[in-house]
Amino acid sequence: MFCLNFNTYLEIIEIILFFLAFRPVSGYTKRMTEKLVIVPGSSIRSQILAFYRAAIRSGKLPEGSVLPPARKLAAELGTAEANVHHAIAQLAKEGLIARRPKIGSVVTGPARIFRVAFFLPELYTRRGERFTRPLVEILERELAAQGIGECQVIYETASGEGWKLLKRLADTHRIQGVLVRGLVEEERERFARLPVPFAAITRCPVPTGVRIVTAKLIQSMLEGVAVQGCRSAGVIFSGSRKECETLFASAVKRAGIEIRPEWMFCRDDYGSEVLDIDHFGYLGCGRILSAPERPESLMLFSDDLVAGVTMRLYAEKRSVPEEVKLVVHRTVENPVIFPFECVLVEQSIAELARLLVGKLTDAFEGRAPRKGELAVRVTRNSAPIF
Repeated sequence: MFCLNFNTYLEIIEIILFFLAFRPVSGYTKRMTEKLVIVPGSSIRSQILAFYRAAIRSGKLPEGSVLPPARKLAAELGTAEANVHHAIAQLAKEGLIARRPKIGSVVTGPARIFRVAFFLPELYTRRGERFTRPLVEILERELAAQGIGECQVIYETASGEGWKLLKRLADTHRIQGVLVRGLVEEERERFARLPVPFAAITRCPVPTGVRIVTAKLIQSMLEGVAVQGCRSAGVIFSGSRKECETLFASAVKRAGIEIRPEWMFCRDDYGSEVLDIDHFGYLGCGRILSAPERPESLMLFSDDLVAGVTMRLYAEKRSVPEEVKLVVHRTVENPVIFPFECVLVEQSIAELARLLVGKLTDAFEGRAPRKGELAVRVTRNSAPIF
């Protein structure tokens, strides 16, 4: 009777597993390599990395696939082997491949997102805006609907502990993507260097960004002024004066609405970062309405300003809409009470969440992030006259 000892059995099994893993993939990776075209003038390492990262995340290169040996891939691409090694090392760092003895670089990373982080910058943590709670709740529902079961909310602190946690989760592959409440220009590169994709509410021109204050929103706000028979308007806007002036520069000419510099109240006029939004609205309303010649209407960006503006109108015993007409930018899921007659220019947080999650998924799977912006609807609020 012919018998094999235990070690021989192990060797045979190892050989079988090697050929099962390598044979179907060697042909497949050859087809993948033929699609990779190096573009002159751009980093070769980055192109190789982006190509295989996208192939793995999209499922085109499924789990268990084996990448070509670095020497062979470098020869096929006509580049230095060091460039390939650099890309493979980064793929391993991101948890998308693992290096297996006698086999090579094996795809192990997920073909889908199963956990993301929602990052709340310090400004929004300190401000405590009413918009954030419904945004987080709706984002969690949207993620669950897309099969992404976990969303970890990370609050930034003055000491930067939130960022340290976020980076640690990304570097150890415990999250596959990041959603950002508000991305400013000076932070863009820092998020871009994370080993996972991100999508953000931002005014920065990034492919995975979603803007809330758009040209369409500005136009609709001005239409809200016009439908009330007004030809002049003031603006309360928590961003910078430069940004406010830029947003309205061309729109006011088309709409024929007058907005004077003294009728704008922005962060610069407040004297500091806007943390107390109620006080900001209270002060801005008083400043604009106390101008030597005041505007017929007042535009509020956004509904978080309603409480402060209402208190100021009540304190000064001004009636709405007789003395001043209001146009308010509102997110429909935000539970704000409007104790006056006004025009509401509405956007949906649910639509915002769908765009953010969709762009994040597209980036993760290596597709160009989908386009689109938030729809805007103009309605009238018929609450009792103030």
